[in-house]
Amino acid sequence: MEENGDGRDAEPYGVLLYYKYTSIHDVASLAGFYNTHCRSLDLFGRIRVGLDGVNATIGGKFSALEKHISVMRSNSLFDGTDFKLASCGHRSNENIARECGFTSLSVRVVKVLSFTNISPDP
Repeated sequence: MEENGDGRDAEPYGVLLYYKYTSIHDVASLAGFYNTHCRSLDLFGRIRVGLDGVNATIGGKFSALEKHISVMRSNSLFDGTDFKLASCGHRSNENIARECGFTSLSVRVVKVLSFTNISPDP
C-alpha cells in the first residue's frame, strides 16, 4: 500500500450514492452480484435490493468506486442512473469509518424500497 509521509494511504477515498427504481426480476441474483463485486473492490457501505429497485451508499478508494460505476453503467438496468460520487479525503489508520462512515459491507434484500403505497394523512 502506498502511503504519504504521514502514514495515510496516498489514494483518495470517496462516497458513492445512487438509487434506481425499476422492476428487478431476480433480486437474489443481483444482491449476490453486489456482495461479490463490492467485496472484490474492497468497498464498504449499505446496499438494499428490492423488487422495485436498488439503493446504494458505498465508500472506498476513489478508483474502486469509479470501477464500480463503470460496471453498473454497462448494465442496461441502470440506464439513466445518477451516480453521485464525492471525495472524503484519505483513509487514516486503516479506518474508513473515520473518513467515510463505513466499517463493513451490508447487502440486503428488502421487500420494498419506496413508500409509494403509504397514503397521506387525512
